[in-house]
Amino acid sequence: MSAVAWIAAGSLAAWLWLLLGQGFFWRTDVHLPPRRDPERWPSVCVVVPARDEAAMLPESLPSLLAQDYPGPAEIFLVDDGSTDGTGELARALAERHGGLPLTVDSPGEPPPGWTGKLWAVRHGITLAARGTPSTCS
Repeated sequence: MSAVAWIAAGSLAAWLWLLLGQGFFWRTDVHLPPRRDPERWPSVCVVVPARDEAAMLPESLPSLLAQDYPGPAEIFLVDDGSTDGTGELARALAERHGGLPLTVDSPGEPPPGWTGKLWAVRHGITLAARGTPSTCS
């Protein structure tokens, strides 16, 4: 058997496994289960690292604040040393639009070995882990 035939046979086997062995994942008549009781939904924390994002926050943050999640949810915006008032603007947008709770924090300079955005994400995860028992824990 030639190499081309082996490749064709392997490809056919892979496609058959994907089509038949993976639960017919491509079918459109399969629907998600009905909405569960809201007390049973897992808590969600959204960590947003932001540095000098005042120009984009009016576009992005209101859509996050307006999310309609049936369980507990909270947004943590980590202002990573902005010079354009990102943190203050985020607080003002949260007051104006309401919605999900917003925590704005600034971790300061990253420790040695960390870069700015990764440090901001890590700090946001730490904030979320310290959340109240009803959210993000």
